[in-house]
Amino acid sequence: MLNTINKEIEQYRTRSVLLSEGVPYSAYKLLRRIGLYKNQVYPNGKLDSQGNYKYYFDIISPRVNSEIKNIDFDTKDIILFSESYSDSIRVLIANAALKEWMEKSGQASKLNEAVEQSPEWGNIVWKKTKDDYKILELNNVMVLNQTAKTLDSSDVIEEECFVASDLRKMSSIWTNVEELIKTAGEKDSSMTDFYVYERNGEVSEKDFYSTKSQMNNTPDSKPRSSDKFILAKIIVGGTTKDKPNTILFCEEIDEKPYKEYHRTSYSGRWLRLGLYEQLMDIQTRANEIGNQIARGLEWASKTIFKSADKILAQNIMTDLQNGDVIKSSSLAQVEVRMGGLDQLIADWNRLMVMADSIANSYEIVTGGQLPSSTPFRLGALQNQNANKLFDFIREKLGVAFQSVIEDWILPNAVFDLKSRDIIRLTPDSGDLNTYYQAIVDSWYLQNLLAFPPHSSEQAIVIKKSKLDELTKNTEVLVPLEREMWKGFKPRVRVSITGENYNLAIELETLQTFIALETDSIRRTSLIEMAMKKKNMDVSNLPKSSTATPPLTTPNPLSGTISSII
Repeated sequence: MLNTINKEIEQYRTRSVLLSEGVPYSAYKLLRRIGLYKNQVYPNGKLDSQGNYKYYFDIISPRVNSEIKNIDFDTKDIILFSESYSDSIRVLIANAALKEWMEKSGQASKLNEAVEQSPEWGNIVWKKTKDDYKILELNNVMVLNQTAKTLDSSDVIEEECFVASDLRKMSSIWTNVEELIKTAGEKDSSMTDFYVYERNGEVSEKDFYSTKSQMNNTPDSKPRSSDKFILAKIIVGGTTKDKPNTILFCEEIDEKPYKEYHRTSYSGRWLRLGLYEQLMDIQTRANEIGNQIARGLEWASKTIFKSADKILAQNIMTDLQNGDVIKSSSLAQVEVRMGGLDQLIADWNRLMVMADSIANSYEIVTGGQLPSSTPFRLGALQNQNANKLFDFIREKLGVAFQSVIEDWILPNAVFDLKSRDIIRLTPDSGDLNTYYQAIVDSWYLQNLLAFPPHSSEQAIVIKKSKLDELTKNTEVLVPLEREMWKGFKPRVRVSITGENYNLAIELETLQTFIALETDSIRRTSLIEMAMKKKNMDVSNLPKSSTATPPLTTPNPLSGTISSII
């Protein structure tokens, strides 16, 4: 299997595939070229053939940052829900705990990292690890079938660089670690880089058991088939890049440990388009124009004189002093102006328009200044239409996030919640009032038979009276019991999948009716409806006094959170 992996690595790095007739493609070369543009590095250095410094005029990263800003993903956009009404209190507590857990466990930064990688590379690959997951660097991922639509249709090799101390940490899982370190020979192993390659994909049954035998130094006497394939994880390593020589791990797996996201549609290759690739040609031409203008202006800024007199000073700036008199019959200044400056500026402006069109980075999107004559309503409509692309990207990204969170993040979060005895809810968390409201609703239903007959309006007053009593406490410590999570199977919803866009439309509709409504009570109700949609608490706002229906005050709230659930 070592020879097979060596051959696969070599073919990936050196060979191209045909996407269509006459269109060769190499993901390896493309990813490295994207890396140069991302780091603002010229392939041939910072100096041209004449020794002039080449400036880099970055027009891509501002557009990348604009898309990141407009995607606007945060941990608050991850909401748990359950189809069972009896889970309402547990879902509320789980949502409050999930935000805190994601911040402490570093998951929030990982999600932000994925959002940042989306517009840059156009692809994200998450990989499941033993207790967590990580985001892979695409430069270190080899998708062997470069025309595959998903990773399920291709074997994958990951590259990672280790030092000896890191390798020894894996000795409880991997075999032959010390043998690999010894291959460094006379070199100082602590200063040697060890290149480790992990292959996840199908191998023949014969190769799989042959590899295990070679790894464990035990012969395999059973006959194995070359036509039957096994999904396996094989890890190899070596001291020379791209040439592993030691088998470290070999194990059968049930599924590949990957989840993926692609910014654009499939066009015959697994690696989709990101902004750096889409804007490569424009960036290249922008650099050319920028450097042409820089060199031209450097020449045009010089002050040069001409004269037919041979005895005149060669350099007026250095040969003459202040107050000297020049005697010349033909001294004149040479007009130095850069030719073609207007055309270069026009070409630059044309390129910026093209870049804005490709990256959807118009002024209305980036927050730039619109013309003063633009009506407010027109500006709002332009902003709404310009952001439709970001809504679609949010939807695709939200689907991928939902899978990652539900399968890899949520089980760990719920497991952590089961080990906790108490959780603190405060107004800052945004869940305290919701918790109090749920408690009041449960309390009302439990004590309904103890109340005298009353109308729905009186029921509202009862609940409000109890809610006012509870909200005097600015925080609450909710006791948790392990049994309360039994049978709790929440689902996750990522609210960036278009809800923000729908919310903007709903608020705009409410604004229209608020302006048209003449009845003060109905107008106030519409305003409160709009405030609630923006998650603003209107219960504590001052209101005009209303008559309270006479009713016997019920008993105080009794029972614990466990009894309510």
